[in-house]
Amino acid sequence: MPAFVFRLQILLDHKLDIEAKARAAVIEKRRVLEEQQSILLRLVESEERIELAISRTRDELLLAAVTNVGADVQRKNDYLAALRQDLSAAHDQTLVQKFAVEEAEMNLNEAQAHALECLREAETLTRYREKLEKRFFAEAAKKEELEQDELGTTTYLNRRAEV
Repeated sequence: MPAFVFRLQILLDHKLDIEAKARAAVIEKRRVLEEQQSILLRLVESEERIELAISRTRDELLLAAVTNVGADVQRKNDYLAALRQDLSAAHDQTLVQKFAVEEAEMNLNEAQAHALECLREAETLTRYREKLEKRFFAEAAKKEELEQDELGTTTYLNRRAEV
């Protein structure tokens, strides 16, 4: 029986390779997104720590205002101003990181869409190959069956002619 040859096998192999690369890209984009989210979480925690320090310093300044000397009050006010600047910088970093997270999410969504498209293309070619292979073997079996039937008829006619 002849062997089945799929003429589009090179294209199918190429599509499967592209699909594998697309899946790897999705995994990489997901890793990048998780990294960006982790950085964002750290920045938010840092911002909360600074807010807590501001609150604590303000409370200390208000509660101990009577007993503090002028220089001590001025030093705490300067420290409070520096904390506010730190909070502003941390808030800016958090906003920038939020944009980075959003960009990473968009990249992941695009990669997933591309991987899905590649999967569909590869599945289409695979189904087409399976359909052609099934048809090929069905035709080969039918041809062999006809040959066997013809051989049987010829054998029968030869025996009948001999008798």
